[in-house]
Amino acid sequence: MLAKQRIRSVLAIFLSLLIFSVFCSINAPRDSLLSLPSLFSSAAESAPFDGGYVSPVLATVEKIKPSVWIERGGKRFELGKGSGIRAFDSIMTGDGGTVTIKFIDDTVIDLAPYSELSILDVAHAPKASRFSVSLARGGALVNTGGIGLRNAGGVNISTPKGIVMANDAVLWIGVRNGEEIVRIEDMTRGPKVSVYNSETSNLLVTTSSRYGIVTDAENVTHTVELAPR
Repeated sequence: MLAKQRIRSVLAIFLSLLIFSVFCSINAPRDSLLSLPSLFSSAAESAPFDGGYVSPVLATVEKIKPSVWIERGGKRFELGKGSGIRAFDSIMTGDGGTVTIKFIDDTVIDLAPYSELSILDVAHAPKASRFSVSLARGGALVNTGGIGLRNAGGVNISTPKGIVMANDAVLWIGVRNGEEIVRIEDMTRGPKVSVYNSETSNLLVTTSSRYGIVTDAENVTHTVELAPR
């Protein structure tokens, strides 16, 4: 008899709670019922497309002439003046497109039409200065900034066949039709530029403003350090 009374009490409490919840749902404003799903949907829309960590801005677009776009996380976007560039971004220029990108250490890269530049690693810190980008095709005029001054050879520009390292220089790098050219444009600061073969790690001929080189494995290996005028 006591057990039956307990079962009836539990059922009564359960039915009371059920009736109360139904009553609240019927009389609750529609906005409040939708608030939770809408909160989740708005959060999803505002989240980064990769859903994870977003790296800091390493460079900004100073000048631009269409067409220029960026690939980030498998998606492509058009670039505009003031756009931020992050690690692992790829910047591409089309027919007539040019862009000037200024990095956090004041290194400046001007990309010519039909170029592709990928940002690998840039860090401007007292004990960990690094600058690493990759030019897959086209042409890039590179004016090195603070990382090159702080870390000798700290500016690292890789190409399909070679690796260019510089400390304080203005240089042109061209990658077209299987030929790669490195040309030093500014000799007034006494820059040191080294070019390596990416497959063999052999040091290749570096250049003055008067000569160009092709970075293939047949070049004689040595380093040239240019003195100021």
